[in-house]
This record gives sequence, structure tokens and C-alpha cells, in this order.
Amino acid sequence: MAGKTDEADVFALSNLWQTSDLLQHIEPDATTTSHSEAESDDSSDMWTNPKLPEEPAPVYRTWDAFLTGKPVTAHKPMFLSEAGPAAYDALLSSEHDPLGIENAGVPVVDIKTYLSSLLALTLGRESILFTRDEKTRTLKPVLPMMRVSGYSADVLLGLEKQCSRCSGALADLQSFIDFAYQNHPSRCSVALASTVSQIIQVVQEWVATKGRDPRSILQLQSTINAVLAILSPFQTLTAQLHRDLSDEDILTLVFQQSYAVDNNEEYLRQIMREVLRRVSGPWIEFLEEWIGTRREEGLPLTKNNVGKSKGFVVVRPRVFIDDFGRETEEVDFALDQDRMPRFMPGDVADIIFETGRNLRFIRTFHVDHPLAQPSLMASSKPPKAEWLYDWDAILKLESRVAEYRNTLLEAIHSSRARASSFAGNAGLSLEPNPVSELNMFELDRDTLERRLEASMEHFSQPIEKNTNEDLLGKIIQERLSGAHKPGIELSNSTPHWSLLPVLSFGSIASAQAQVVNKEALKLLFTAHDLRDHLRLQREFQLLGNGIFCSRLSQALFNPDVETTEKRAGSVRSGGVMGLRLGGRDTWPPASSELRLALMGILAESYEANTGSKLEVSRSGFGDSSELPGDLSFAVRDLSDEEIDKCMNPDSLEALDFLRLSYTAPPQLTCIITPMSLMQYDRIFRLLLRVLRVLFVVDQLFRDVVMSRRWEDAGSVVYRFVRESQHFVSALAAYLLDTGVAVPWKMFDDKLDKIQADLVKPGSSSDELQSPDRLRELHSLVLDRILVALFLRKRQQPVLSLLEDILNAVLQFAKYVRLRSLGRDAEIEGVRDPVTLYRDFRKKVCRFIKVCRGLSDKARRGRENTLLEADRSLREQFGTGDESMIAQLLVKLDMFDYYVRG
Repeated sequence: MAGKTDEADVFALSNLWQTSDLLQHIEPDATTTSHSEAESDDSSDMWTNPKLPEEPAPVYRTWDAFLTGKPVTAHKPMFLSEAGPAAYDALLSSEHDPLGIENAGVPVVDIKTYLSSLLALTLGRESILFTRDEKTRTLKPVLPMMRVSGYSADVLLGLEKQCSRCSGALADLQSFIDFAYQNHPSRCSVALASTVSQIIQVVQEWVATKGRDPRSILQLQSTINAVLAILSPFQTLTAQLHRDLSDEDILTLVFQQSYAVDNNEEYLRQIMREVLRRVSGPWIEFLEEWIGTRREEGLPLTKNNVGKSKGFVVVRPRVFIDDFGRETEEVDFALDQDRMPRFMPGDVADIIFETGRNLRFIRTFHVDHPLAQPSLMASSKPPKAEWLYDWDAILKLESRVAEYRNTLLEAIHSSRARASSFAGNAGLSLEPNPVSELNMFELDRDTLERRLEASMEHFSQPIEKNTNEDLLGKIIQERLSGAHKPGIELSNSTPHWSLLPVLSFGSIASAQAQVVNKEALKLLFTAHDLRDHLRLQREFQLLGNGIFCSRLSQALFNPDVETTEKRAGSVRSGGVMGLRLGGRDTWPPASSELRLALMGILAESYEANTGSKLEVSRSGFGDSSELPGDLSFAVRDLSDEEIDKCMNPDSLEALDFLRLSYTAPPQLTCIITPMSLMQYDRIFRLLLRVLRVLFVVDQLFRDVVMSRRWEDAGSVVYRFVRESQHFVSALAAYLLDTGVAVPWKMFDDKLDKIQADLVKPGSSSDELQSPDRLRELHSLVLDRILVALFLRKRQQPVLSLLEDILNAVLQFAKYVRLRSLGRDAEIEGVRDPVTLYRDFRKKVCRFIKVCRGLSDKARRGRENTLLEADRSLREQFGTGDESMIAQLLVKLDMFDYYVRG
């Protein structure tokens, strides 16, 4: 190769600057030549402007040409894809259709026009190639089929369908926006519509500006796919929305959709999280307003707004129905479960509602309390309630919540200390306040002018632009431009979505509940004398006051007192008067008789037990005094059947018309509910019946022992008197000392512990420091008393059997009374003592057997049926069914006298 001088040797360094024969045919560039000549003319200094060799123009080189030394021939493509769009168009236009795709007659359009038309189709706009069909309101191509150079119509048809899908998605979303604003303008619906509108605006702006000149169909397809990926989840979401959905339903659907895409690409996950944050904004704002961490806007919701609702809270009558179907109602705040999002756990929802209701209690009845001042809440800087998605943010919230709780407690303590100091100093100041000069706003003229000028200058400034970064728009733009950089999110750094509501809102609600509920409970005990009102129920409704029981028995049953009946020709002596039930034939008594017999009993019994002096005004049945809750005697509403039973003075139901009237103060209705008052009334009616029969058997015993007529110890009358006295005395002791006293003692001890815990600066989470939990405890104690007294509906057969036994005793007492008075003619309508005694023993034996069966059944089923809290409560204080009934059995028949007999 070195010997051939006519061939170019590119590897020979000595001939490096020699022109190769392969390059001889290339003519010098005229532009380059003229430029070189101009440079040589301008200067002849070789050092300042050296003449460098010209660079040859690039040529196409191959190894074949290098080895053979022959010039390079034009490249001839071997495949159709290498031949360029012209060859592909020629094959598509061929009449023979060698490719078999039938594109011979398809017109070819300009690619720029076609791409711009597809962009317009994506945005739902008309263009040269796509117009709107007035019937279907969709965009249709003006040509049946079309294509651009280098592409078949079938390939482009798929791209057109994608553009149509984008257009349809935008149309559906726009329809939802219009519907939300016009037909369903709720807060969450409008928030979702506003968010979707912003997404559409960002997509349209980006496509119309940065994506308007795609360099190829592939780039356009990439843009369309990105738009579809963003719009599809929202199209799926809005398709599930309809007119009847509430804000909470919309919020639940957004939450579920966000959870559904949480495992998709990161940008979509971030978009849906931001959408959830915005849509739930109105609901979270009301949550903060309800629990008190945000200042309440608009008119506050009060109990006077019956039927009104706000968020998940509604004001409506609460209907209480006992197990016998009796109803009573009370207007109060109620938690509307249908307006609470389904993703919120029930216990968290109850905490939120209870906290807000107790806060309204403080604001309504204690306007001077620190918690009733929104400024104090704001100064404590409560943490903002928002969605949190990672453990780091959740841990920061926990520490922030603890700091807020401590700050709020310190602010309450400081506010009380200042109020006490101010109250103490106010009484010591005797100097009159100096009269100040009356000035407008207490400012002089110069200061007022300076402030007005500063205000005018401030308002004359241009409005500042909102520099807050739009996170949602930024994420969408980064995704469309391809600049989005997915981060690495570890699976263990994000809690499961089912835990997000609890972790995001539970800690704030719990901290607020600890402070508000504790303060509300303190006010119930200190400012509203809750213990006094509960003690009043124990002493009078449950016959826990011995003086009251004695005075009431004398006024109702004692035949030795002066009668309250009006008798012709007789004048009342003015001594102690009573109804003398069992010693009279006319019944029921007149209202004037009730007033005379019961006058002063309640007030005097209350004064004797408490040592306080009351002012009593004589009105109504008994007395209308300063007793808590306006306690007084009243007439019970009865059915026609019950009234007929009351007409018989010798029946067990003769005193069923008499009841105690008590009205709980509005501040205490959260504890002493209408349902609990109904239960107190049922207990009082039974205890009054037993008190009457107890008085009767004691009187029978005295009469029989003192009378020589019943000297025979083996007579039926004597045995009936002894056994009836034993039965009724044991029953009364069980009802009062066990059925009522034991559960109430437990309740009283629990109240002592609650009050002691309220004084402590700190409290543990398991301590009962909530009005709702106190109400539940009160209801549980009453329930235990009802069970012990056989007053539940399921115990109705047992109570009926017990009433038959007591009625038999009263019938026997009537027989003895008529026999003692020598009214033998009236005895014929009364069963004889032998029959009554046989019936009495038979029913007592049956009653004892039933009680034993109940005790055994309760003992066997206790572990399976009782709730944990109820079980511990009953086991700790011995208030379970089996233990109480067992005590009754011991009192009635310790040595199995009736069972053996």
C-alpha cells in the first residue's frame, strides 16, 4: 500500500497533508475561498494572521470504499422503514394495496394542521378538522378518514380516540362543576367543584401554551396520556356523585378514591391527597369550631334552634322509651351519624360530639368561664386539624398537642387567679373613679389624624399578590412537562389509610376533651350542686330518708290521726291529720284532703336531714318550697284501667295516683335525664306499695297479739299474721337495704372518687372525668336497682306474683278489720282466712322457687352476658342478679320452711 502513490494512505504520517485521491472530486466551497482571499488581502503578517489549512467538508465513508478505493455510491435502503415517509405513502396510495390496510383513498392532511386539531380536540374545542355535532354535542371529524404523511389512518384513529376520551372527561368534569354550583351548592361539593375546576384550568393552560407545538405525534400522544392519567380518577369520582349525597358522603367518596390510588404513581397520590385536604376543609373547619379550637363563625347553634342542623350536629327532641314503652322527650344536641363521614371511627366521633356539647354547656351557663372566651383558646395556639400521611408529622402533632393542652390548662388557672385577685381588690377600693375627659375613642385630635392618614396611605397601596405556592398546580405542571421526580417513600413510613382519621384528628379531639369535659364536670359539682340533687332522689324517690318514710306513713295509713274527710256536723280540731287509708270507705281522697295530709312533709324532712331552713309556701299537694328541683307531691297520669284499680281502697294500687314531682335544672339534665326520672317514679311507686303493706302487717300483728280473739297459736289467722309479717318485713328490708342501698352506696363512693380526682392537677386516661360517662354510671345504677326490685319488663311475671302475695295480705287485713268492727254483713264478700292463707303460702312457695331459679340462671350466664365494665362494677360491689336475689332468699326462707312444707 505504501508503493501505490495514487491511493490515499491515511496512516502515513509523512503524507498527512497530502490530498487524497478520494477527495479530488470535491470542489472547494466558494464561500470559504472568497473568505480566505479577503483575509489575505487584509493583512500580510503571517504571525498575526497565520494561514491555516482548510478543513475538508464531511463525506460519507465506508469500509468498503476504503478497502476498494472506489468512490462511495448513494445509500439504497433495504427496508421500508428506512425509505422514509414518501415510500410508505406511495405504498398506502397504491391501488393494489400491497399492505392490505385499505388506505388508498384516504386523504393526506398537513401534519401541523392535524396536530393542532388534535390538541383542540383534547381540550374539547372545535378546529378545522373536528367540528361539534349539535345533536350529540360531541366533536366529530369533518372527513370520514384522514391521515398524515408517514402514518396510516388506523394508527391515527387510536390517537383520535384518546383525544376524544380527554374531551369527554373534560366535558363530564365541567358538567359536574356546573351542577355543583347550581343545584348542589353545599360546602364540600363546592370545594370539590372548585378543585376540579382548578385542575381543568391548569391542564388547559399547559396544553394551550407549552404543549401547543408538538414536534411529533409521539410527543402529542405522551401529552394526551399524561392528561388522561390526571383526569381519569376525577371522572371516576364525579360519576359516583348525585343530587342526594350529603357533604359527608362526598368526603367519604374522595377519601375512598384517594385510598384507591395510593399505590399508583407518586404524582397521582400527591394530587389526590391535596384534593382530599381541600375538599375536607369545610368539614374540618366545623370540627374545629365545634370542639373550640377555632372561633365559631356565623350564628351559633343553640338548643332553641329545634330542627336545625350544622355539620354533624342537629338540635332535636331526644325520645326516651323505657322497656314498658313509655315515652318522654327532651330537646338537646344530637350526633347525626348520617352526617359523620364513614371513615371516622365511632369512638372518635363520640369524643368530638361530647366535647362540643360540653363546651356549649359552659358557654351557655357560664359565660365568664375561661373556656367560654374564644380569645383564650386562640392565645393557647391550638394545633390545626389537617390530614397527616407520615409518621414524622404524626409524632410532631402529638408533641404539639401535649404542649397545647398544658398551655391551655395554665391559661385557665391564670385566668381564675386573676379573677379572684380582681374580685378581692374590688371590695377594698373605696376611692371614686376619676372622671376622665370625654374624647372621641379616648384619643386627642393629633393622634387621631395621624392614624387616619396612616390608614388612608395603607389602603392606597396596590393589593399584594398572593405568593402562596399552588401545590396542586405545581404537581400537575411537573407531570405534564415530565419534570416530576418521584421520591422514595418507604412502606413503613406511612400508616395504613384506615388509621389516618384517628391519627390526624383523634389526638386533637382527645386533648380538647380532657380539658373541656373535666371543666364541665367540675361545674356540675361545684356550681350546680349535683350531689345535692342526687341525694334528694335517694332520700325521697328511693325512700332513703327515715323521717320522710315515717311522716308519710303516718299521713297516709295511720288510722289514729284525725281524718281529712269533710263530715257533716263535725269540726276539725286542728291536730295531725291523715288520709287513714284502710280505715275509710270513701276513696280516692279529694285534692283538698291530699293538701292537708301532705302539707309540710317534704320540707320538714329535708330540713331535719340537712339542717337548713327553707321558706315554704302552702300550695299544691304538700308544699312548694325551695327544695332542689321544686320537689313536691303531684298526681300521676294513669290509664282508665289503672284509675279503676285506684278506686278500691283495699287494693294494692290504691295509692298509685300519688307521685313525687321533680324538675331537673337545665344544667343537670345531662345527668338526671327524663328517662332516669321515669325510672325513679317506677321505683317510688313500688316502694310506696311495700311501705303501705308493711304498715298494715305491723298493725295486724299488734291487733292480733293484743286481742284475745286470736289467742289460739294454731289458728289460721295467727299463723297468717306471723308469716305475712315475716314475708313483708323481709321483702321491705331487701328492697330498701339491698336492692336500693347497695348499688347507691357504690354510686356514692364513685362520686367521691370523681370529685377527688377533679381536684388533682393531672389525671390518667382511665379515670371517669366526663359528664356523659357520669350519666352512664347513673343510668347503670338505676338499672341495677330496677333489676333488684323486679321492675324490668322481663321480670314482669315475678312482679305479678309478688303483687298477688301482697294483695292477699291486704285482703286478709280487710277481713280482720271488718271482723273487728263487727261488720259481719260485709265480710261475706271477702274470702275467708283459710282460703287466703292457703293461697298466700302457695304463692310464697312459688315465688321462692322462681327466685332460686333466677339466681342459678344469673350465676351461670353472668360471664357470658355481662359487659366488662358492667361485670367489674357488679362483682366489686356485690350488685349482680344472683348475689342480690340470694340475699332475698336468705331473708325469706333460710331453713327451707316453705320448700319443705
